[in-house]
Amino acid sequence: MNRPKLQKTITINRVWAMPSKWTFSIKPIAELLAKYNVGKGWADPFTGSSNLAEYRNDLNPENPNAQFHLESSEFAKTVSENLTGVLFDPPYSLHNVMQHYKTFGKEQFCKENPTGNYKTTRDILAKKIKLGGLVISFGWNSVGFGKKRGFEIIEILLVSHGGNRNDTIVTVERKKLND
Repeated sequence: MNRPKLQKTITINRVWAMPSKWTFSIKPIAELLAKYNVGKGWADPFTGSSNLAEYRNDLNPENPNAQFHLESSEFAKTVSENLTGVLFDPPYSLHNVMQHYKTFGKEQFCKENPTGNYKTTRDILAKKIKLGGLVISFGWNSVGFGKKRGFEIIEILLVSHGGNRNDTIVTVERKKLND
């Protein structure tokens, strides 16, 4: 007898919170990161003001929270295998990508790769996350790392900021142990 394939349960929550350019300082997001024990064994290719992850990168050469100041895919190549998890909080729009890279003298990079090289960064990091490890992605969509890279969504947090502001969408994925 053929049994139907069971759907995995995904937790979806919607909360309201004031926006901040420092995503991890938004209270419900900070609580979610604590829930998943972000810290040792985690990598953050866009660390900004955060020092939560063990391995931290930011383009800003004056950012004291970052150990590396590389383009995200170059950083991804430097981190070791067997990561517990990855925080993926890049600039959310093409405009923000171009603005961010231009600020740090990377205008040519924007012309060559206007999407910020996120696909390559995801591809590299996905291979370095241990089975059962996590990715927590942030943005205006719930794309995350995705099924093709071996991940399944386990939780989505929608953080409404009110008015005409976009929600911050937080997608938590686990690297599948098996299919």
